[in-house]
Amino acid sequence: MRVRSIGICDRDIEYATVLMDSLNHRGRDEIRAYAFTDTEALGKYLEKNDLDIVLFGEDISPKEQNIRSVILSENPEFKEVSVTEHNVIFKYQSISVILGELEKLMKPAEISVRKRCRFIGVYSPLGRSGKTRLATALAAMDEVRGGLYIGLENYSGAGEVPCTDVFYLVKQRSREISQVLESAIIRKDDLCFLYASGTYMDSRDVQAADIEWLNQELTGSGRFSTVCYDIGSAAVEDMEILKTFDLLYIPVLQDGISQIKMGIFRKMARGMGLGEEIARAVEIEVPDADYNSSEMVRAIWNAGKITPRRRDGYSDR
Repeated sequence: MRVRSIGICDRDIEYATVLMDSLNHRGRDEIRAYAFTDTEALGKYLEKNDLDIVLFGEDISPKEQNIRSVILSENPEFKEVSVTEHNVIFKYQSISVILGELEKLMKPAEISVRKRCRFIGVYSPLGRSGKTRLATALAAMDEVRGGLYIGLENYSGAGEVPCTDVFYLVKQRSREISQVLESAIIRKDDLCFLYASGTYMDSRDVQAADIEWLNQELTGSGRFSTVCYDIGSAAVEDMEILKTFDLLYIPVLQDGISQIKMGIFRKMARGMGLGEEIARAVEIEVPDADYNSSEMVRAIWNAGKITPRRRDGYSDR
């Protein structure tokens, strides 16, 4: 479930607090609202966190250019969101109306079949589990428009110079990302690779919202129909990233020590609110075989979720 983050920046702290509490209550687990009394406090929060939308008091000028904003007007004329340079809504109306208008603004736009894309994550707390081979195989199995492998390993073993600008531009929500991706993506053996980080230190500050934004950019390009992330256990600080994938694969090993580690990992993940993601994840023993071998393909099919494709595209079960 995608949790939407909403900021409220209003000098009337009593109003901002009441609105925050109301949005958190009415939105249940789908909404997280945060209140700020000035743009300085908001800016400090945004240095390390992301917001989907920010509601600004009428006497505060939105300064964040990369964030969707709504002006909270005291003019009753704006019963519904008025879409101009900045969206405007009447602040003193029922919370259900305000929430309904915000949901309209945050609703993702429908995309064409041409721009549909499936995002797969491969993550494991275990070393030497075949994680990279599996991620490469999952990207290579795409027979629609082609797959993209994205390396977020602890240490890249690809022998390529990673494009360290990628996540900097992602964090900036830069319009230049499409051009940079075009030059950073490497094609080898009929498969595309993006080595987004050289070591875990390059990617540890990446948040779930950053991955979602990058995924939107990749979807919009229409170039790939499968994108598979190879995620190192030390390369991710924000474990919420595991919620951003359509499919999650966890390579496992059957020896006693590995099973103990997996048990600790599952318990930890549930404690972090990732129980649903771990429950739907596909645990798989990765064969010691080339990524494009029949043995690897058979292991993936037997694990479930991905089955041989029909001519009309995906046949996930």
